[in-house]
Amino acid sequence: MWGLVLIILSGVCLQAQACVERVPLMKMRGTLVTMRKYQGLTNCTGNCGSLVGRPRTETYMSYEEVCCEGYFRNENDECVPQCVDCGATGRCLSPHVCLCGKGFANRNNRTVCEPECSETCVNGSCVSPDECQCRDGYRFRAESRTECEAVCTVDCENGHCPSPATCVCNIGYQRDEELKKCVPICQDECVNSECVAPNECKCHAGHEKRVAQPWKCDPVCSSGCNNGICVMPETCYCKLGYSRISNHMSSGCVPFCDPACVNGTCISPGHCACAEGHVFADDSHNVCVPSCRSGCENGFCRSPGQCECHEGFVKSSPHRCSPICSPSCGSNSHCIAPDTCACDNGHVFVNGSITECEPYCPRSCRNGICSSPGVCTCLEGYQALLAFYCIPICPKPCLHGSCVAPNECRCFTGYRPSATQGSSVCEPICSQECGNGRCIAPEICQCETGYYKRWPTGTCQPYCPQKCVNSHCEGSGQCRCYEGYRLRAGSNSICDPECSPSCINSTCVEPNSCACLEGYEDTRLHFQCVPSCRPRCENGRCSAPGQCDCNPGHAVSNSSQPHICQPQCQKQCINAECLKPETCVCLDGYRMLPDSTSECEPICSHGCLAGQMCTAPETCEGSEEDSDRGSFLPSTGKHLAFHWSMFVLAILLCLALVMTPLMVVREMQRRRRNGDKQQVHLIENPSYGVILANSEEGAVEEGIGLGD
Repeated sequence: MWGLVLIILSGVCLQAQACVERVPLMKMRGTLVTMRKYQGLTNCTGNCGSLVGRPRTETYMSYEEVCCEGYFRNENDECVPQCVDCGATGRCLSPHVCLCGKGFANRNNRTVCEPECSETCVNGSCVSPDECQCRDGYRFRAESRTECEAVCTVDCENGHCPSPATCVCNIGYQRDEELKKCVPICQDECVNSECVAPNECKCHAGHEKRVAQPWKCDPVCSSGCNNGICVMPETCYCKLGYSRISNHMSSGCVPFCDPACVNGTCISPGHCACAEGHVFADDSHNVCVPSCRSGCENGFCRSPGQCECHEGFVKSSPHRCSPICSPSCGSNSHCIAPDTCACDNGHVFVNGSITECEPYCPRSCRNGICSSPGVCTCLEGYQALLAFYCIPICPKPCLHGSCVAPNECRCFTGYRPSATQGSSVCEPICSQECGNGRCIAPEICQCETGYYKRWPTGTCQPYCPQKCVNSHCEGSGQCRCYEGYRLRAGSNSICDPECSPSCINSTCVEPNSCACLEGYEDTRLHFQCVPSCRPRCENGRCSAPGQCDCNPGHAVSNSSQPHICQPQCQKQCINAECLKPETCVCLDGYRMLPDSTSECEPICSHGCLAGQMCTAPETCEGSEEDSDRGSFLPSTGKHLAFHWSMFVLAILLCLALVMTPLMVVREMQRRRRNGDKQQVHLIENPSYGVILANSEEGAVEEGIGLGD
C-alpha cells in the first residue's frame, strides 16, 4: 500500500519523461563568436583593437530522441503507440492496447478491436456491431438473426442437424442407415401394423386396433365371422363342423349336418332340429315327421294322438319319449336324441366335445371370460368398459399417459415417466435444457420471472429491458459489470472502466488503461501523461503542450526557435563562448586575461619577436618600421632561409597527410568510448571578421547561426 502511494507521489512531484529514448549522434553547427581584432600596436594597454564577429563551425555529440519500444513516429513527428489492428473507429491507446470504438471490443486480444454483438452469435461470428454471419453450411433460424442452424444435406425429417451432413434424430426416433432417415421407435413390436410415430402403430388395411393393446391389430371381417375365426381381412376360417354360408371368404359360418336335415335345420355340427310341428322320424337324426296334436316327443304318431318312441328313446309320458344318451350329457347340455346331446340356449359345445357346453358370447370377450350367455366377466385387474370389453385398472390415474396393463402406465408421445413422482406421472420432454425455466409440454419451456425465450422452442435466458453496456444481463433487469468496470452513478445498465492509480492528464477508457488528453503523450507510467513539445525543449522543460520553460540562467534568443534556451552571460564574452550561465569559456588557442572573466587573449607558445605581438593563436604581427629595420640582412641569407623554410614546410605537409587520417580515426574511437559531448573548434582565418557595433570602426554586427 505504501509502495503504491510512493509511486503516485513520485509520479506527481517529479517530472516524468516522455516515452522516448535518447541515442548519441554526431552533429555540426555554426555560431558567431565575438573576437578582438588586434592592430599590432606595440604599446597598447587597453582595448587594443576593434571587436569583430567571426563565424565558427563545430562538431559535437548530441542526442536524438527515438520512440520507446512499442511506439513509432507518425507524420506529425510524434511518438505514438503501435497496435495490430484497432479498426477504423478505434485508436491505439498504449503499445498493443486498443481503445475500441462503439460496437467494438478487445476482450480477446487487447491489440485488436473486434466487432461486438450484444447477443452471442451461435454457430456464426460477429462481423460488425450487432451483426452476425453464419459459418459455412449454416443459415439463420427463421425467427432469429443471431442463432444459426445447420443446413441439412441429408434427409433429417423427425430430427435436427447439429452440423452440416450430420443428422441427430429426435427423442423416440432412431437412424435407419439403409433408408437414410429417422424412423420412429415403438417399445412393443407392431403386429399387423407399422410404427409411424414413437410408440404409435398404424394398422394395415383391413385391420383394427385392440382396445387394450393398441400395438396389435386384428383382421376385420365385415360378416362378423360367426362360428369361425377371422384370420385375414375379409377371410373367415370356419370352426370344425361348420361351413361357409356362401362361396365368399368373408361370409359367416353355419353348422354342417351330413346327411342334411329333413323338415328341420342344422343347429350344430351334425345335429338337426325339427321344424315346428315335426319331430324326428324313427332312427333318424335328420328326418322329421309330423307330430301328434298332443305331442309325440321323440316318437312318431302311429295314430292320431298316439305316440310311439323311436329306437333309443323311452316314454316318459303318454305323449313324450325321452332319448337315452350314453355317456350322459354334461353341464349346460341335455340329451335330445339317442346318444346325442344338445347345448342349452345360449351355449355351444366346448371345442371337440359332444357332451360338454359352455356359455356363448356373440362378441369375444377382451381381457375377460364368457361366464354366462352374452355376459363377459373381466379378468383380475380389469374392469368392464363395454359388455364385451374389459380395460386394465391402474390405482393411480395415468397423467399424460394410458393404462395398458394392471397398474402399468405408458406415457404419450413426448412424455416420459417421472423420476421423482412415480411411474403413474409422465412429465414432458424438452430436448434442449430449459435453463432458467421448466418444461411444461413437449419441447415447450415456461421461463422463470426475469427470463425470456428468443424463439418458441428455445431455452430461457436472462432478460433486461435496457441494453447492458460493458456488462451482462443476470435477469430481472439487472446488469452485472465486467471485471475492471463499475456501475455508473444513477444508471442500472452502463458500467464505466476503473483505473488505479487515477489517470493524470488522461482519461480512463479501459480497465487500468488511460488515454492521454490532446497535447499530452505517454510515459513509462501507464497512468501518467506529460505535455508534448515538438521539437523537444533544450535547456528547459515542457510545462504545457507546445510550451517550453527555460532553466534558470537560460533564455530563448531566437523567437523562431522557442524550444532552444541559450545560456545567458551578463558580460559579453570576447574570444570566448557563453556555454553556461554567467560562465565564459575561452576558444581553443586562447586563455583568460588576468583579472577578467569575460575576455580571452590569444596564445603564442614560442613567443613573438621584439616589436611584434600575438594577434591570434600562434600568430605574431609587427609594425612596418620593425620590418624595415630587418632589411639590412644579406640577400643570400634571405634566400637560404627561404629554401630551408620551404624544405621544412614540405616535410611537415607530408607528415600531416599521413598523420591526419590516423588521428581522425583515433579521435572518433575515443569519442565512442567516452560517450561525452566533445567539441572540435574549427576557427576561420582570424584576420577575417566583421566589425562589431561597439568597436571603434562602428561597423554593424553580423550574426551567423547554423542550427543542428
